[in-house]
Amino acid sequence: MTSRRVILIALAIAPMLILSATSWSANSSLFYLGMLPASIGVLISVRVAAAGGVLTGALMTLAVPLRDEVILGALFMAAIGAVVGLSSVRGWHGVGAYAGPQTAFALIGAPLVALASGTVAIDSSWGATTMMGGTVAAGGLWIAFIGWLARHEFPPHEPHPVPKVAARYFAGALAALVGIGAFVAMQWATSPDAWWLILTLFVVVQPFYAATLQRSAYRVLGTVLGAVIAAFVAELLEDLPVLVSIATLAVTAGAIWAKMTQPYWVFATFLTPAVILPTSSEADTVLFADVQRVAFTVVAAAVAVGVLTIGHRIVTLHQPRSPRQPQPSS
Repeated sequence: MTSRRVILIALAIAPMLILSATSWSANSSLFYLGMLPASIGVLISVRVAAAGGVLTGALMTLAVPLRDEVILGALFMAAIGAVVGLSSVRGWHGVGAYAGPQTAFALIGAPLVALASGTVAIDSSWGATTMMGGTVAAGGLWIAFIGWLARHEFPPHEPHPVPKVAARYFAGALAALVGIGAFVAMQWATSPDAWWLILTLFVVVQPFYAATLQRSAYRVLGTVLGAVIAAFVAELLEDLPVLVSIATLAVTAGAIWAKMTQPYWVFATFLTPAVILPTSSEADTVLFADVQRVAFTVVAAAVAVGVLTIGHRIVTLHQPRSPRQPQPSS
């Protein structure tokens, strides 16, 4: 690895590490949440990375006033699911698969934000909500800036667009499942970790049915393995936020590497602690959250597979069969 690449990587992670070493450490997690969709977007282009980070911050900000509005919150998440599905015609749905769950975290989860007066819940005031959205957007813009500096070192990859017909089915399935999942999580689930249901749906539901089946099995396996890693790291590095941030960045780098070179279950194994660690603040919380998140993952994956299997069979039955070709006479 060249010295320039090392410097660029150090610059990319510096703000999060600096924040985690101060009384504003809660904002390091929010900054990181903005980095995630931008890190996927920068593989396509700097503009997509910047848009992904800013859009994630804006969606999270809009979600906060809906935290007590079950129907509106569910419709909001359904709309995001539909847009993510339709964006697959441009090959941008990978970015949306991060922006959507982050929005669900703001809508259903319990993120904290650091202000001059101390660390508070994101819905405690309009200033807290604005700080949250701005910090998330800043994380995305920072990665976009690093991507621009690194445009010759790490050239972008061509996105993989999805045919329009498949994209429409994808959008409809994702909107329905995410909307219903959000309604269930907001109406009946008592745990703030119920947003993991939405994360799982955004991850496992794919434009093509066969890919969804494979993703679901790999997602469950990766979540179990990743949850064990997260629990071990949290127990080992309790009360050491800078080291937790370093561990988070390490597994994030592993997730990016795995996404480009390894089977999906390896990617999910790295991704799970990369999401759990910055969204859980104490070792005991992480240990308890692991069990809940594995359960939410299994339930969401099973529901997604069941619903999409029924839909796939209905669509298949209504598709016209190709006429049989006449057999040549002997």
